[in-house]
Amino acid sequence: MTEPRGHLQDRRREQLRHLKRWPGRPHGRRRWGLRSRLGRAFMLTALLAVILTTGMTVGTTMQVLAQFRPETSVTLSAADWDALVRQAGRTIMGGAVRAAVINTLLSTVVAALITRQLTLPLLRLADGAGRLQSGERGVTLPVPPRHDELRALTLAFNDLTASLARQEAWRRGLVADIAHDLRTPLSVLRSEIEAMQDGVQPADDAALSRLHGEVLLLARLVTDLRLLSLAEGGALSLTLQPVDAGALLGALADTYARRAGEAGVTLTLHTEPGVAVQADPDRLRQTLQNVLDNALRYAAPGAVELSARAAGPVVQLTVRDHGPGFAPDALSRAFERFYRADASRTRDPQGRASSGLGLAIARALTEAQGGTLEARNHPEGGAEFTVTLPVPDQTRAFASA
Repeated sequence: MTEPRGHLQDRRREQLRHLKRWPGRPHGRRRWGLRSRLGRAFMLTALLAVILTTGMTVGTTMQVLAQFRPETSVTLSAADWDALVRQAGRTIMGGAVRAAVINTLLSTVVAALITRQLTLPLLRLADGAGRLQSGERGVTLPVPPRHDELRALTLAFNDLTASLARQEAWRRGLVADIAHDLRTPLSVLRSEIEAMQDGVQPADDAALSRLHGEVLLLARLVTDLRLLSLAEGGALSLTLQPVDAGALLGALADTYARRAGEAGVTLTLHTEPGVAVQADPDRLRQTLQNVLDNALRYAAPGAVELSARAAGPVVQLTVRDHGPGFAPDALSRAFERFYRADASRTRDPQGRASSGLGLAIARALTEAQGGTLEARNHPEGGAEFTVTLPVPDQTRAFASA
């Protein structure tokens, strides 16, 4: 599920701090980054070149002086002195040339070793990017052992490919789920209309009512998909303000009283006075409606409890039913798109259409407002959903926790 905008920004800031620390680098370990390695390599090469050149030049000069030093005091003619100087110059020049050749070979070897360490991860990254471009997913590159920028870049690339693979799997699953949920109402519409065209079934009020119900299901599915996309993409227009939690739950209980009675469900309200949350009132009401719709669908007949209580810097709004609760394998999937614990329940007891997106939308709306929505099996039986939101003067502290 795509994270809301605020959560994405927090995660990006954390990833930036992580990259600045260099991934995989133990805390307290000295940093030798790529820039430092290059600088040290160039300094080492230059130092070796200076030492070698100086040593060979001085050595050659000393050799020349020792070779041409007369054993006794001898007076040389100008021609002999010129010849001696030329020979000494050639000897020193030859030594300098040998030093230059050796320095060139040494620098080439050092440069080759350094560039191989630098270019090998870059070549792997280029190859991995090409494989991604060709459509391959799940590309993972070996991580360089050094704790430097190349390691950070490789880890970031591997994280990117893993994220792309997850998104691709999510996209395929979403398309399959949408196709599955569209198929049933479309099949019903097609069969009903064809039966009317063939004269097998009259186009009476009952048939038209069934067709209208399937159209409503399709419309609800499209509307819910759009809302879910906006909520998860951080594109919802929210007006966060103090909301009286008790008054909101009371109004919701009054609205659902008749519907709950028709379903054989008793609504009870437990709230503390003066409990307020920082939220968008319309989106919070929509969140609680989706959760309550789910409770009425699976708890009937029975009882559903609505409660609000302060818990330090946050407020917990709870919807608990006294139904069978979640099966062990269903609890972890409660907020998945199109997931239904009972696949046959595409409608509530009163026949209202269900898109299978209600709980996913409820969680996305809650997170968009800086809160959380959790589900569990109550110890005394039944399912319990808890919406946790910050109190008005603790919004920032809760969002950064």
